[in-house]
Amino acid sequence: MERIAPPTRVLWQRLDLPGIEWCEIRWAAQPARLSGVALVAEGAGAHRIEYAIELDERFRTRRVSITARGAVEASLELISDGAGTWRSGDGAVVIDATDDPAAVDVDLGFSPLTNSLPIWRLGPGIDVGETAEIRVAWVLYPSLEVVEGQQSYTRVGERRWQYRSTGYQAEIEVGEDGLVEDYADAWRAVGRSG
Repeated sequence: MERIAPPTRVLWQRLDLPGIEWCEIRWAAQPARLSGVALVAEGAGAHRIEYAIELDERFRTRRVSITARGAVEASLELISDGAGTWRSGDGAVVIDATDDPAAVDVDLGFSPLTNSLPIWRLGPGIDVGETAEIRVAWVLYPSLEVVEGQQSYTRVGERRWQYRSTGYQAEIEVGEDGLVEDYADAWRAVGRSG
């Protein structure tokens, strides 16, 4: 009898604002499924953001759904063809970034989880000191507006990465499985199982 891998569950503590995020990763599901909830207070607003992400076998994002409640009331569905075209739930093209590099990752602006996606996808082929330029469907927080983003990931150690986007950079430390453990001064994993 084949043993099914248990899901990984992680709890991140927000360091720069009051907040937490809980996430569950179901590796054995086909496609792999990631789901979670982030609770963040910003200014006088309180935000609860639930999300679900599906990945294909090459760790490319294929489907994203987000529901925000509190200071922002919104929902969003994105579907990717895995080659750089992103559509909303009603089929409208949101991002068409199919040239090299194609936009195959999603970046949720409220979550450290999605920084693991390009690390899982790129990690085995990137040596320490090398940089990978990527493009993403970037879901901005708290508006949930979707824009095309350009980012880079430089491997600076076996489990450390330098992340850069326009006007921002941060060092990210990951666990042995590539899951974000520490994200600069913004997030830190404080609990984990599986």
